Amino acid sequence: MKQWILAGSLLILAGCSDEAEPKTSKTEACDVKVNVSVVNHAKDKTLFEKAMCFDQEETALDALEETKLDVVKTGKGEMAYVTAVEGVREKSAGASSGWVFGVNEKPGEVGAGSYELQDGDRLEWRFEKDAMAYFQ
Repeated sequence: MKQWILAGSLLILAGCSDEAEPKTSKTEACDVKVNVSVVNHAKDKTLFEKAMCFDQEETALDALEETKLDVVKTGKGEMAYVTAVEGVREKSAGASSGWVFGVNEKPGEVGAGSYELQDGDRLEWRFEKDAMAYFQ
């Protein structure tokens, strides 16, 4: 009986320890916060919309891939080209249709794998019936 009382006392004392338990959840500062949306303008349908946190030097392409949507692309990095998102493929709405991206309501001026996200950006991936017209 004394052994059970001793064991119980040790457990209670261990639970009253001043030492804080290590945190299991990670609270990180958001280096770069970006509002990300993915929109099929040919069907006026929003596929994704959310404010997201990124590390510095992450790109518009990284953001698209981090949405967890099904993304099909060719090439890598600066030379990557997005051919489909969630089954919406380039040329599926006409010969000139395809995926483009814009930042802060302006067309991207470099490739998606080159554009480094900036804090406060509004990034929109867009499927357009006439992708080239978006840049004019």
